[in-house]
Amino acid sequence: MHPSVEAFALAAGLLAFGAALVHRFGFPPLPIYLLTGLLMGKALPVQDLEPLPSLGLLLLLFSVGLEFGPDRLRGLSGKAVQAGIYDALALPLGFLLGLFFGLDLRGAALLAGTIYVSSSAVIVKLIIDLRRAANPESEVVLGVSVLEDLVVLVLLALLGGQGLQGFLLSLLLAGLYLGLARFLGPLLVRFMEGLSDELVLLLGAAFTTGTALLFQVAGASVGLGAFLAGSLAASLGLRERFERLFGPVRDLGVALFFLVVGASARDLFQGLTPAVAALALLGLLLKLPLNYLGGSRAGLSRKRRLYSAFYLVPRGEFNLVLGALAQAQGYPLVAQVAVLLVLVSIPLGALLIRFAPELARALMGEPRRPGRFPRSA
Repeated sequence: MHPSVEAFALAAGLLAFGAALVHRFGFPPLPIYLLTGLLMGKALPVQDLEPLPSLGLLLLLFSVGLEFGPDRLRGLSGKAVQAGIYDALALPLGFLLGLFFGLDLRGAALLAGTIYVSSSAVIVKLIIDLRRAANPESEVVLGVSVLEDLVVLVLLALLGGQGLQGFLLSLLLAGLYLGLARFLGPLLVRFMEGLSDELVLLLGAAFTTGTALLFQVAGASVGLGAFLAGSLAASLGLRERFERLFGPVRDLGVALFFLVVGASARDLFQGLTPAVAALALLGLLLKLPLNYLGGSRAGLSRKRRLYSAFYLVPRGEFNLVLGALAQAQGYPLVAQVAVLLVLVSIPLGALLIRFAPELARALMGEPRRPGRFPRSA
């Protein structure tokens, strides 16, 4: 039997076991995937899993792009933009932290992005699971997470390709794609409507990976190419169909990507120092007051401001993307902080979000109400 099949069987079994453990407690499985890689990476031949982890990363960024169709961007409220301005102050503050800890300009920029961006995937899942989508703070938080993803994509374009040249090439390619979509969009939509789901899935996969390869050849960011493919698909009205078709494949690939990142980080954690732990803690604490102030600017009540600050604690997919990029470019400190942030912030953030009403009442000195608090509080 081919070694890749054996590696996949072992990896899938370990991931399924870990996901089953956390599912019982209602926590997102992402940190368990990372932890599995950290604990079992030595015994697991992760190199034999390729190209599934790389494909999972591309499909993850494609899925993020699906959320950035023109309708979603036009729907961003002014409240979310105002809150996002305060949230974005984490970027210069994180950059200064990086310089203080001895990083150069590029390393400090990678650290700033790692500290700044929250996990929109984890936040959305928790808000939906807890039935809080209609709450006023949820609109603000989801809008802020959209802005964060856009900012980090610009960072990836600047730092993940050939610098400014790669960024300008990315803009040129994006303009060409958008122009083609504008003129050929109606024809493509009619063509896709008559195709089977199987053919749409294959065409979507070819389009996503082909766009990513084109961006790579041009010296631009591969991730930005996958994101652009998703954004164009959303602009053509194909969001729901692609989400349904790509969802299971994406989730499997993302799980393997997190596993491989965890396995690759084993050597990093052998050199873990108190400075790294302190930097990760500062990164977690840094955004809490900024998001509280942003909630105030968005017109939320004191209680809802606390909710919004708690909701933006979890870090996830983009933090690991930036961490992997930092490791490849010779910034192990940033990679360590990224992995540590994800491992700590997702379970911590899940608890903060789940018990946000109780914590807010305790912090504000309100008396405890009898009975169980509603999940939608």
